[in-house]
Amino acid sequence: MSLFLKILGVLILIAGLAVSWSPIPLGIVLIPVGLGLLVATSQSVRNWLKRRRENNPGLDRWLRKSEDKVPERLSEPLRRTDADNANQQEP
Repeated sequence: MSLFLKILGVLILIAGLAVSWSPIPLGIVLIPVGLGLLVATSQSVRNWLKRRRENNPGLDRWLRKSEDKVPERLSEPLRRTDADNANQQEP
């Protein structure tokens, strides 16, 4: 099941990147959903995203805004990658 979720997360992320340039930017929703799936299933992706958020304030701001737009089940793993989050509890 974990492999299926990882593949699904990668596919959703790629689809989000592909349609983010369209006139109706659905990628704004699809990218955080794909990242949420990958972060929820992979410790290495979680560590990578946490480092990216620490080094890129623009990405961090965008993901904070996006966390409210995705389902809670996917936004919680994204919140765990936030460097400023005081409630960082690893599963």
